[in-house]
Amino acid sequence: MTQTVTARMLPDIRAELVHWLADTGPTGGQVRWSQGFDPTTAARERRAAADWATGLRAAELFYVAKDMTRMAVSAGMALPSYRLHPEDLPATHGLLLWEEPVTDAYEGGEFTGCPIIGVSWAVQDGRVHFRTWCLREDWVSFMAKGDRRAGLADLTGAEVKALRLAYPQPIVCMSGGYLPFGKVPGWLSAMPEDTSGMTVAELEDHSKSAGRQQQAERALIVSWLLMGQTLVREVETAPSKASAKNLRRLDPSLLTSVRYVQLRHAGTMSQERGQGTGRPHQYRWIVRGHWRNHWYPSRKAHRPIWIDSHMKGPDGAPILDPDKLVNVLRR
Repeated sequence: MTQTVTARMLPDIRAELVHWLADTGPTGGQVRWSQGFDPTTAARERRAAADWATGLRAAELFYVAKDMTRMAVSAGMALPSYRLHPEDLPATHGLLLWEEPVTDAYEGGEFTGCPIIGVSWAVQDGRVHFRTWCLREDWVSFMAKGDRRAGLADLTGAEVKALRLAYPQPIVCMSGGYLPFGKVPGWLSAMPEDTSGMTVAELEDHSKSAGRQQQAERALIVSWLLMGQTLVREVETAPSKASAKNLRRLDPSLLTSVRYVQLRHAGTMSQERGQGTGRPHQYRWIVRGHWRNHWYPSRKAHRPIWIDSHMKGPDGAPILDPDKLVNVLRR
């Protein structure tokens, strides 16, 4: 059974990762990350493990609630062509976990990998370096399953046990990359600057034609952008007593709280006026989630803000098109 990672577990997870990635011994992260590579790549991976130990030590911790995770995935499909800016990030170093995976494990009906559940990042050299993470048990299940076409047999029970011992933390690194500042990422350059006129099928074609890592990058950028909007609220969450005890043993400086990010549910307006008429609307209607370009004078440029699917119109008024409400509820 896959373990669910909660916000209170995040400080403990970070401390264990820092300790493991800084370990240069035979069971430490630097050796594990470099196994199976040629000498040049192995040396680079050992340095990367050490660098990420330092970066995670400085990271701020974020846990994204389920409803906001789903919005990030949905809005990610419609993410317009956009140049990332340093002020879009909630922190220069961070570790973020979503309550639900932001990618699927299946593609075209075939199991292709582990669902991505989190991202760590660090700003360096004018860009954002990141690593994606999955739940360890998902990864162990994936690794334990052989590939008949490649002549690989399923792992034995002893081999699975050894794999868990080699990677003791609840999350495992899947891949790495970077996002540039001031440039549109290559995978996003094909999207128009205004996606409001695109159908759901067109949006899915653009987003799902990309790989799972790119889908995770979409969800990450959207999560960052949402954090900068008023529709999000943050709650400080402290680690459990057991985690705090473990943190004091590993490194007391890492005993910190988590920013638990949730959607702020706005109240419904009791009355809205018809556009340009001065008269109140006599009905309600569904507005599909969409991106809107908002002008920031300090930046002298636009920045996209996500407007989630919502109902407009006065309370108690009839719904203009009831069929659209079914689609919203099924989403």
